[in-house]
Amino acid sequence: MLSFSDESWADLPAAETRMASRAEITAGLTPAQAAAAANDGAILVLAGAGTGKTRTLTAGVALRIAEQGIRPNRILCVTFTNKAAAEMKERIATMLVGYELPSWVGTFHGLGARQLRADPEVGGLRENFDILDADDSKRLVKRIVKAMNLSEAEEGGPDERDPVKTICNLIGKLKDRLIAPEEAIVHVEGQIARANQTRQMVDAHALRLTARVYLEYQRRLREANSADFGDLLLWPARAMLRDKVYRERWAGRFDCVLADEYQDINYVQYVWLRAYAQAHGKLFVVGDDSQSIYSWRGSDIIYIRRFTRDFPHAVQINLEDNFRSTGHILAAANAVIAKDESRLEKTLRTTKQIGDPIEVVDFRDAEDEAAGIVAEIRRRASEGLPWEDMAILYRSNFMSRGFEEALIRAKVPYVIVGDVGFYQRAEIKDALALLRLALNPDTPQSDEAFRRVCNTPPRGLGPKAMASLEAEAAFRHTSLLRAVETATLPPKARSAALAFAGAIRSVSLDMALSVADTLSLVLDRTGYRAMLRDSRAETTEGKLENLQELLSLAGSFHSIPELLDHAALASAAPGEEGGGRVQLMTLHKGKGLEFRHVFLPGWDQNNFPSTFGDPEEERRLAYVALTRGMERVSISHVEYRRGYTRPSPFLLDIPATSHVKGWLRSQRGDGGGPSRIGRHYVEDV
Repeated sequence: MLSFSDESWADLPAAETRMASRAEITAGLTPAQAAAAANDGAILVLAGAGTGKTRTLTAGVALRIAEQGIRPNRILCVTFTNKAAAEMKERIATMLVGYELPSWVGTFHGLGARQLRADPEVGGLRENFDILDADDSKRLVKRIVKAMNLSEAEEGGPDERDPVKTICNLIGKLKDRLIAPEEAIVHVEGQIARANQTRQMVDAHALRLTARVYLEYQRRLREANSADFGDLLLWPARAMLRDKVYRERWAGRFDCVLADEYQDINYVQYVWLRAYAQAHGKLFVVGDDSQSIYSWRGSDIIYIRRFTRDFPHAVQINLEDNFRSTGHILAAANAVIAKDESRLEKTLRTTKQIGDPIEVVDFRDAEDEAAGIVAEIRRRASEGLPWEDMAILYRSNFMSRGFEEALIRAKVPYVIVGDVGFYQRAEIKDALALLRLALNPDTPQSDEAFRRVCNTPPRGLGPKAMASLEAEAAFRHTSLLRAVETATLPPKARSAALAFAGAIRSVSLDMALSVADTLSLVLDRTGYRAMLRDSRAETTEGKLENLQELLSLAGSFHSIPELLDHAALASAAPGEEGGGRVQLMTLHKGKGLEFRHVFLPGWDQNNFPSTFGDPEEERRLAYVALTRGMERVSISHVEYRRGYTRPSPFLLDIPATSHVKGWLRSQRGDGGGPSRIGRHYVEDV
């Protein structure tokens, strides 16, 4: 053990210099965790799901203070969320009772803000600058777009529903790539040229528009002495990259750097961390490339996979003892991820019993699947398993609709984590508003629906035009849609509004159409579906899937009022505040969570893996999904979902010894009724 005669400890009160032994700090750690925590150089802790990475990281901080003699305020420890940072601080305090605690533990943006506040001039700012949240930033961009007379350009833009949001997202991506405003135009032109050469899709209009707005946006931020979230890392990272004196001054403040969830970092975070660790090479990172599932958000798996090349003397230690899941669950997860040939190799092993095999259940269709899963949830609850210990994790948001309805019918309390209910999503409310308009185009009963969708996509019906329509409708005692024909409007707005009204009436007059056909026609004739298809926004795929799910649902109703009533009643989810609730969420939202029983529906071909996703990332997502389960995992697939389908190819990777076909209760003969088991599960894939 190192001596604490180091002068850096001389000014600490005596009570704070009590030495905690390595044995105290590493008590309860596995040999691999303890070895990783005690390592003194560059180290990659490849921590599989459920292997105690946070405990290892915090033990690493504690050992650097108590054993290596590093002054707490010379340790930089970074993670992604405030919750994770708070947990780290709490664990470090528990390990080091009586010690001074490190003060530079926080999120990337939180620590970047501290650095920028110390030297605001690197970002063209002054002392005591304000930090704008996302809504503030969006409002500023909206004002700039209007002031620059870009409203007409918006109509051909990337997301006609919310072009301002698209611009904000693209500005954020430029900042994540360390692109300053004055460099943006050259950068996006190069991006467009490369895309054209490789025949990749790119929205040139959106990129060029964003480059123009970015320049003015940043000028106004500086004028107002304000920064947005992107600035908090952009300017410190650029300064450290370009200014040796500045870099040495800041990097010299810390003797070691520790980073959590390293597989999720993006370029600006990578540059920032390397700048801090470049001189001493003491960068301790924890992560798992097999859980890298956020490329669509800017994270890049390459940084964790090239760590030992960035730091040639680095040590890699694998954490493979899983404390979460049973043996059968881990056997399935290991087998699925083994097909990722680019992964950093490791194999999880359980510290628990072998447990129950994974249930693989075949259903006829999505409705059958939802009903079957909810029935099983009720059975598990009757056996004493709390609601909150069960979760339904699905690949895409559109899948929540069937489960919401089945849970409501079964009076099972539930909550959708990190999302709104199906019928509360904007595109669903828009589609139903168009349907309501088609049902009652000439009565004021449809006016609220008109107000919602009349300018989506944009038709020039802004506040002034709407005021004219409202006055005309009130004067003539008619609907807003009818008022379009006689109101005084600007020529362009009048033409677009008349075309919209004509589209609604053309659908309304065809009484022979089914509910689904009516809905499909009104989405097409008003240009709503084309608006989404032409969009390059990240959310477009999900919105189109949600509309397709609504169309499928509409086919089961005899009349439009029936569908509208059903949607209105289903919008109110169970509101029990007392007691737990079954958790519904996407697979992405489930990362980092764990449940005693996890249901994984929709493992059908073309649904999971998604045809829109990167194949390797989809496989990692399957690994993440399986490792959310602690005691039992139930996977299901259907024979028909928007057409006949087949089981997900991921199911073929699960060892025969680790799964059963159908519910376990059917295998054991303990009741629960008949269970459909996959007739073509192996043979026909």
